[in-house]
Amino acid sequence: MSDNSQNTHAQNPVVFVGGAPRSGTTVTHALLCTSAKANDYCPEVSFLRPIVNAYAVGMQNWDDHTNAFFRTHEDFRQHMLGHVQHSLALISKVMGNPQVLTVKDPLMTPLFYWLHRLMGPKARFVTVVRNPKDVVRSRQEVLRKMGRPFTPAAARAIASEYMQSYAHLNVDVLREAVFALRYDDLTNEGVLAQLRAFTGLDDIDVNNVWAEQNTDTTVVASNPWFSPKYHQPINMEKRLSPLAPEFADVVAEVCAPLMQRFGWS
Repeated sequence: MSDNSQNTHAQNPVVFVGGAPRSGTTVTHALLCTSAKANDYCPEVSFLRPIVNAYAVGMQNWDDHTNAFFRTHEDFRQHMLGHVQHSLALISKVMGNPQVLTVKDPLMTPLFYWLHRLMGPKARFVTVVRNPKDVVRSRQEVLRKMGRPFTPAAARAIASEYMQSYAHLNVDVLREAVFALRYDDLTNEGVLAQLRAFTGLDDIDVNNVWAEQNTDTTVVASNPWFSPKYHQPINMEKRLSPLAPEFADVVAEVCAPLMQRFGWS
C-alpha cells in the first residue's frame, strides 16, 4: 500500500465499539456492520490496544521519561498517531476500504479517552452497557468452562473491572464522542434511530445481523468465551440462570452508580 493510500483511508471515520467483556460488544459490532457503508463483521482488533496504551503510558510518564525524547506533547501525539493510522489503514484495506470503519475490542474501552486525544473527531465510540449482574453471571460461566472456581472475591474483581470499563462515560471531553446504549435496547427502534444518526450508518438493520459472513468469523464452541448467540439473530432472552444472591449482593455494592444510572437498581 502506498503512503498516500494509507493516509487516505486513515482519514475515514472510525467507530470503535466498546463495553465490559460479556456486555454485548460482539452483537453491537455485528449490528453496525449491517450497514452498506461499514465493513463486514471482523474479529477484535486487540493488536491495536498496546499502541494506544503506549500513548497513555507515555503521557502519564511525560515528566519522568517521555519529555527526554519529544519536545512537546503534540510531537509525541503525532508520533503515536502515525502508528495508529498505519494500523487502521491496514485494517481498512483488509476489510475492503469501507466508508466507515467499524471495529471493536472490549479491553480497549478504558483507553477510549486516549484514543480520542489521539484521533480527535475522526473517532466515534459506541459503548454498550449491560446489567452488571448479567455480565458477572456470564463471566462465571466462562470460568466454569475453564474449570476455575468462582468466589465472592472473583465476583468483586469482575465487578470492579466492569466499573473501570465505563469510567470514560464520566469524562466531559468525551460527551459528544460517545454514544452509550443499554444492551436491553439493542432492538429498540428509538435507540436505533439515535445510533444511526450518531454513527452516520443510517441503514443498520437488526434483521440483517450476521447476514454477511465473507470473512472467517467462526468461533469454535470449545472456546470458553464462545456464546451460542454468536452468528444468530438477535435474541434478548436470557440463557443463563440469575446470579446467586451471595454474588449479586457484591455486584450491587460495587456497581451501584451505574446500576442507578441505567435503571437497574
